[in-house]
Formats: sequence, C-alpha cells, structure tokens
Amino acid sequence: MPKQYSLLRIFSLCFVLSIAAPFLSPNEIEINSIDAQVITTLDPDTLSMEGNVVIKTEQIEFWSDKAIYNKSKKTITLEGSIRVLSKNLEISAQEMEANLLDRTFYITETSFTFMKKNFGGADSIRVYANEKVELLNTSINSCSLEDPAWKLNASSLTLLENGRNAVVRGVNLKIKEIPILYIPYIRTAVGKEKFSGFLSPSLKQGKDGLDISLPYFISLAPNYDLTLSPRYIEERGSGIATDFRYLTKTSEGGIAASNIFQDRKFANETNYRGNRWIAQWSHKSQLSSNLFLNVNTEGVSDNFFFENLNEDILGTKQKNYLTNRLNIKWIGKSLKVEGEIRQYKDLNPFASGQYETRPNISINYQDRFNGLNFNLYSSYTKFAFDKSHNPFDKEKEIKRKTVEPSLSYSKHFVSSSFSIGIGSENLRHDTNSLSLDRTSNWLEAEYKIFFESKSNQSFRSLNPTLKFLKLDADSQPSISIDSRLMSLNYNNLFLRNWFSGPDRFLSQDRVILGIEHQNLGLQNNKNLNLLLGKAFFLDNGYYLDGKNKKTSPLIVEFKHRLKGNFFSNGMLEINSDLNKVYSSNFGLMYEHDENKRIELRSIYKRLNPYINNMPWLDSELPISQMELLTQWSISDKFAVFGKIQKDNELHESNDLSYGFQYSNCCMKVGLMKRKWQDQDYYAWYTNQEEAFKALQRGINPELQRDNIYIFFELKDIGRIGKQISEVISSTVLE
Repeated sequence: MPKQYSLLRIFSLCFVLSIAAPFLSPNEIEINSIDAQVITTLDPDTLSMEGNVVIKTEQIEFWSDKAIYNKSKKTITLEGSIRVLSKNLEISAQEMEANLLDRTFYITETSFTFMKKNFGGADSIRVYANEKVELLNTSINSCSLEDPAWKLNASSLTLLENGRNAVVRGVNLKIKEIPILYIPYIRTAVGKEKFSGFLSPSLKQGKDGLDISLPYFISLAPNYDLTLSPRYIEERGSGIATDFRYLTKTSEGGIAASNIFQDRKFANETNYRGNRWIAQWSHKSQLSSNLFLNVNTEGVSDNFFFENLNEDILGTKQKNYLTNRLNIKWIGKSLKVEGEIRQYKDLNPFASGQYETRPNISINYQDRFNGLNFNLYSSYTKFAFDKSHNPFDKEKEIKRKTVEPSLSYSKHFVSSSFSIGIGSENLRHDTNSLSLDRTSNWLEAEYKIFFESKSNQSFRSLNPTLKFLKLDADSQPSISIDSRLMSLNYNNLFLRNWFSGPDRFLSQDRVILGIEHQNLGLQNNKNLNLLLGKAFFLDNGYYLDGKNKKTSPLIVEFKHRLKGNFFSNGMLEINSDLNKVYSSNFGLMYEHDENKRIELRSIYKRLNPYINNMPWLDSELPISQMELLTQWSISDKFAVFGKIQKDNELHESNDLSYGFQYSNCCMKVGLMKRKWQDQDYYAWYTNQEEAFKALQRGINPELQRDNIYIFFELKDIGRIGKQISEVISSTVLE
C-alpha cells in the first residue's frame, strides 16, 4: 500500500536513517587504513595519533586532530576538529568515542549535512549496540547551517530498539526565531513502516475563507489503514472525512466519505438544511486466475457538493454526473467474456441525461491458425432511460445486439507490410414500438512501404500507406445511443468506422492514402514528424458541411523540434480547395529549463450537426480558443507566471491568471490574481425543465469570479495553497 508520511517523518528519515545508517552495520566494522603525521605506540594494543588523523573503514571515514586506537578492544577516541564522512553524510563534532566491535558510538556538539540539502545539529548522538539511537537537542532545516530561515527542533529523538519507529519529544517549528508550532510528544514510523499519527495538516485560503483540516492516520494492520480528517471551513462550518484502505492477496480498494454538518453558506443560497456528504467505494479483486471484479460507486447529498467542497481552491471541479459501475470479466487464452452494469446520477441541471446499461454482456473470441487471425465479437446491451426530464424524447428502453465475425491475414516483408481482412456485422435494436436490423459486410486491405536512410548526421524515413475499404450495409438504423462522429485525425482516418459505438456506420467505399515522414537529427536532437492523409470515396460521397464530398478533408499532423529549445506540434483538417478548415490545433513552446517556459496553444473545431442538440447560446458557433502560458525566472529567486485563455468566437477571456513566486533554498512564497468564468447553477437547482427553457431564451448560466491566492511553503515541511505549476497548466486545450 502507498506510504503514509506523518508530520515529523522528516526527523526519522533525515536524522535517524541518514545519521545512524553508516554506524548500524550488521557486522563488525573493520578498519582498512590508519594515517597520521605522528603515530606513537603507547602499549602493544594502543596507538596514539596526532596531526591530520584519517581512519578509513568500508562505510565511513574518521578525521580528527588527535585519536587513540585500542586494537584488541577496537575502540577509538577522537578529539579536535572531528569529521565523520560517508557517501551522503558529513558530521562535524568536538568529541567522539566509538567501539567498532559492538558498534556503539557517542558524539557530542555535532553539526551535520545530509546530501548537501539537509542541515542540522545536536548536543549529542548515541548509537547503542542493540540498534537503539538517541539524539538530544537536535534540529534540522533545508537552508544552511549558519543562518536558516526555519528550523525544526526536538529536545530528544529516540529510534526504538526494533528500528522501525521513533519517539520524538519537545518538537517545535521556528521561522527565524518566531515559534510557529509546538508538539510535546509524537511517535512515528521509520522507512516503509506504517505507524499511527498525525499527517501533514492542510491550511488553505479560498473562496469560502479559511479551510483547515488535520488528518490522523491509524495503522490498523499491515494491509489495512484508516485516515480521519476533521475539517473546518470558515464560511460553511465543520465536518469530518474518512478514508479506509485495504489490500489482500486477491483484492484492493478504498472507502472514502466526507461530511459537512449543516453548511451555513449553502443553506442561505438554497434553503437546504441537512448535512452535506459524499461517499465513494472503489474495489478491484481477482476472484480466480482468470476472473476479475471491479466496483466503483459514489453518492452525494446534493448536486453541488463537488462544486462547493472539492479539494481544489483555485477553481472548481464540477461533475455533470456520478457513475456507479459493476464490472466482471473472465479472460482466457482465446476467449474474453465481460459483463457490466452502469448507472448515472445527473448533477448538472442542464445535462440531458444518459442511458444506463442494465446490463452489457460481451464475448470476444480470438484464435490464429495457418497464419490467419479469426475474431468473433458479440454483445448484448439493455439501455434504460427513466429520468423524469426527457427533452430529446429518448426511448425508455432499448435492447441492442451485435454479432461480428472477421478473418484477417498479415505479412511483413523486408521493406513493406501487407494485411487484409473480411467480416460481417449484424446490429439489431429493439424498443417497445419497433425493431431495426442492419447487416454490414466489409473488406479492408492495407499495404505499407518503408523507405529509410541513415547517416552519421540523421535518420530519415518515408512510409506511404494505401488502404482499400469495401463496405455493404443494407440499412441504417435511426437510433443512436452512444455513437459520435470522432475527430478526423490521422489514425482515425484509417479506421473502418469514423463513429464511436456501433449505432452509426460510415458505409461508403473508399481508398485512403497516407504518408508518414520522419527526419531525426542524430547530432543536434532536431527532429520532424509529418503525417499526411486523405480518403477518396468510390461511389456515394461523404456528407460534410451540407454537401456530398467525393473526398475527405486533408489531414495534416506534425511534431517539430526546432533549433535550440523551440518545439511545435499541430493538426489540420482542411478541405480539398485548402480554403476551409474543419478542425485544427496548434502548439508552440520555448523551454529553456523548468523555470523558463512560454507556450502558446490553440484549438478550432466546427460543431457537428448530428450531436449539436443542446440549446446553448453559442451552440451554432465553432469552438475556437487560444491559450498562452508562461513561467519565467527573472533571477535565481524571483519568477513571474501567467495564463490567459480566450474564446475567439465570443471575443472574451475565459480565464486570466498572473502572479509571482519567490523561492530560496528553504522556502517559497507566491501571489496570484485570477479572474475567470465559472458555472452558476443555483438558480436552476430545483427545476431542470426551466433550465432548458432558459437556455433557449438565451440565458447563459455563468458568473464572473475574481480571487487572489497566496502560496507559501517551507521545503520538506509543508505548504499552504497550491503548487504554482498547477496554476499555469491547461486542462482545456491539452
């Protein structure tokens, strides 16, 4: 199961593991060499050393001004400018006593550096023979030894004798000399062990004021754990969240629930007076060597829980519907049988509702003999629509049956490949009032040639592809449940059906021509990938833009690494006359390093009339958006960032964010201003029918939001607010 880190895990990891590990060898520590300016024999067993003393073992080295070594007892006493060195650790001290035979050590007045990024000190460190370790009056930071911006201190830290957990007493956090946090006692796990205790708290300032939660982790067993998280939101009230996880030999999953007691703000807006809650269960199990079960279910108290109470303080993560899903599958060598039940709950009053599957059963059989591949696919699905609001007059119940056998053959040559396949699909829809049946026979053949050349400077390839599709469909059902016209990119162009789902079928015979070109620079990392493709219809044309076309749009895709740190990529779907674009996307990025980046993205798509049935105000307009992202360090400590997302059709900005970040070796501070369009569904909460009428009247259910956010982080301790990288990332145009 995933690791759980307590609030003070940094102590046990950085101090105990890094400091004690070099001394906790399971065997006797053997000395490899001794060197000093003056070496004197005090008696047959004792050496006295002075001046640049260096004692080396396999794990660590001891440096000092003076040392006394007893050969029989294998004890070392060091004095003056002591340094203890290992691969990742450097300790400085004034006195040290070590017994290499039983591996006991005592060091006083120490300071240490771990991997050159964690610093600290202690009055004393004791390592006992029974693997118990004690540190007194110790501290750690990620800044420096001399003048840290913050320090995490403890009066004592003890690694218990089993070596799996530690006890820390008198913990306090200081920024400069200002006390921020004090915990008198805490017990925490070391390494991969799990141990009950507080996790890092969450402190946020968002649209609902101060938002605080303090998780407490409970290790119930090695394969079970529970996290309880009391939460307080300034303008809403208090609540608690739970997260239970389990892992067995055959299954894994989690049950999560969250509750807010009588949300004051929500009550004022909607008159809802009850508790607000969410519950989720996710489960995977392997019932036998071939049988698998997946369960995903979720429920909420009200439709706006995700909009109000999600974990994202920078915006909202609205969900249009909840999904409850039960899936079971049996997978054999040649046979796969799968069954699924899927139900939905609408959360958005403007959602038209989806068909539920009750159930879907599919069988897929594949086998190979004498170079031929045989495939038989069959499915039965019962769709149900029992929503009270049905603006598009959907059938209450539909049964869909599909059977498709196919046979294919493929052959690879030295510089080419060939494949051919034939098949037949029978599709049947049954409703209470009618039955529709369609049989589609198909043949497809593809030939691909590989032209390649390679030199010390570059690798080049040109791969033409020719594909022939012959289809014969005797009828076209008018019912469309889950079929949508897919975006016509290069890969989809070569598919037999350009629609998702089996309800709609592209029945035109066609020849498809594609060319793939790659030019890779082996010395300078410059590269170019270019794809060109087009379909030519042999009989009936392709209905597009209100006309029958004898050819498909030309598809152009490219990825290009330009000179230096410039990258570009894009896709274009354009008509044969090269004067009308149906869809496109483009990206251009300059990236000097992770702190210097500028990226421009754009997307354009004409809406398809077959799926454009929602009465939104801008439903007849194409999708045309542009996004500019930037993050630029103006010095080693200051960086500015920004994001603008604009709707080119409406000539308005959807999202505008900008700010700055200051960071040094141990802390980060950021300030961000954000202004954006958000959904506003409260006015239509109780009447879905009125919501659709409002859209038809031209009402746009949106509101303008304008907030300022603060980001603050003490490195290795925790942060308040979100990562800046999450702010200047795109979730829309990717």
